[in-house]
Amino acid sequence: MRPYFRRHLWRLFFGLLALIVVDLLQLVIPRVVKHAVDDLSTMSATPRGLVHYALMIVLLAAGIGFFRYFWRLLILGFSRIVEEDLRNRIFTRLLSLPSSWFLTRTTGDIMAHATNDLDAIRMAAGFGLVALVDSVLLGTAAVGFMIWIDFKLTLLALIPMPLITILTRRLSRVMHRRYRKVQNLFGNMTERVREFLSGIRVVQAHVREDLVLSEMDRVGRDFVEENIRLSKVSGSFMPMMVMFTNLSLAIVIYFGGRLTVFQAISPGDFVAFISYLGLLTWPMMALGWVVNLVQRGAASLDRINTILEEQPSITDPPAPVRLKKSNGRLEISRLTFAYPGRSREVIKDLSLVCPAGSITALVGRTGAGKSTLLNLVPRLFDPPPGTVFLDGVDLRELSLSDLRRTVGYVSQDNYIFSGTVAENIAFGRPDAAESDIAEAARAAHLDREIASFPDGYGTHIGERGLTLSGGQRQRLALARALLLDQPLLILDDTFSAVDAETEEAILASLAAKRAGRTTVIVAHRLTSLNLADLIHVIEDGRLTESGSHAELLARDGYFARLHRLQQIQANYDLGTAEKKTGV
Repeated sequence: MRPYFRRHLWRLFFGLLALIVVDLLQLVIPRVVKHAVDDLSTMSATPRGLVHYALMIVLLAAGIGFFRYFWRLLILGFSRIVEEDLRNRIFTRLLSLPSSWFLTRTTGDIMAHATNDLDAIRMAAGFGLVALVDSVLLGTAAVGFMIWIDFKLTLLALIPMPLITILTRRLSRVMHRRYRKVQNLFGNMTERVREFLSGIRVVQAHVREDLVLSEMDRVGRDFVEENIRLSKVSGSFMPMMVMFTNLSLAIVIYFGGRLTVFQAISPGDFVAFISYLGLLTWPMMALGWVVNLVQRGAASLDRINTILEEQPSITDPPAPVRLKKSNGRLEISRLTFAYPGRSREVIKDLSLVCPAGSITALVGRTGAGKSTLLNLVPRLFDPPPGTVFLDGVDLRELSLSDLRRTVGYVSQDNYIFSGTVAENIAFGRPDAAESDIAEAARAAHLDREIASFPDGYGTHIGERGLTLSGGQRQRLALARALLLDQPLLILDDTFSAVDAETEEAILASLAAKRAGRTTVIVAHRLTSLNLADLIHVIEDGRLTESGSHAELLARDGYFARLHRLQQIQANYDLGTAEKKTGV
């Protein structure tokens, strides 16, 4: 937090100055009341004098209101600046962290950092600062005026106050611990809500609303119970302050009343003393509030610091090699890889080449390591040094920006953003012309379907593209990558949700549109891969076969056997369809 205080020093200086002026003006009002009461008690008050006192209080109240507006504007504005900057820093850091980091974090917990935790820090930086200054300045000044009126009475009035400090110190440690647990449970609850809403169609299709309601009830109960445990501690501060303040008031009424009766102090001093004791109530309560806010803010800052202090494991090299003009040649050399924190090797001593300007296909069973291999190319996960090369250069010697501007990547999940069709296609090139967007859609064989949408390319497609079919989402993601026209394009099972005829048409379009550039495709429908220049077969993380479509069929290996099985299945499906239609 220290850099924020330094950066906004003048804002805080003038804000605190306005706050101090407000406190000083509040301290003057009991003095005015004292003189008015003394005049009334000695029968020396006049209508003109009372008007004078009343006008003084009105002017003081106006000054308090004026300067209070400015300290709220400056100090609470500062807390909003801190909140905004921290949110931006968190999001910037999240964007720089590798995919492996997100394997150990839930979306709900990250959302809790950006909402509840930032709110707690904002309150500590704003109202916490105000309460701290008030408790020190106003409290000290009020005690000073009380001592001025009568020292012994002040000592008697302050007898309950040390108990507040003792209890506050003990309760604050408990509160810090419980608040961290509340925030963790909030993150867990947010993640469960996000998960169930994202999978709402699966829940409804399987009629498992009862399971979702039961789970949310359990998570909600845990959150409420922990909040109640926290409230038992944090909620005790204010009642404790009020109790001890009223105990002080009872002492003042008895002993101060006796001093007034025996004329040791004047009636005006007695009323002023009670007024200052009233002013002391807020600093004492503010002291408890400060502890509450600071403990919440500190617990939240601890949680946020776990993100801000996280160092990206995938970074640019000290002296990155510049790619002047890439031809997209990809080479894998003796690559062995296991995901961070896991011992099982997904890829084992694998070597292969995807020639420049070719269409290369990767084939293999589910879980063979194909997607893992492709994730290493744009360095979503980091490959070992000297194992993955682009145009003969080790990927780890390239800057991330250069690498990712060279490699186009369409992943299996085909993520679609909320917005229009055009905005999604132009996500990587927001300045793209409408004609270029339309051309990319045509190459992905999506243009006719877009034309049937209510607003064409301006149609809003909803959260995660839920209004689109699976095949439409895949082709939209493909169009987004084609618009960038990068030297190396990676398509990870991009055609699984489209029919064989559409897949063959898209591949033919790709071969024409990307002539002279490198395309790497993961596909499970082998009959469509006759356009591929080279096919690599991967089994259990190892390369077992390589060659053209015809060469692999001639070898009668895994590829040929799988190809025959798919042909038999296709012929069976065709025969079944003909029987149903009577053709």
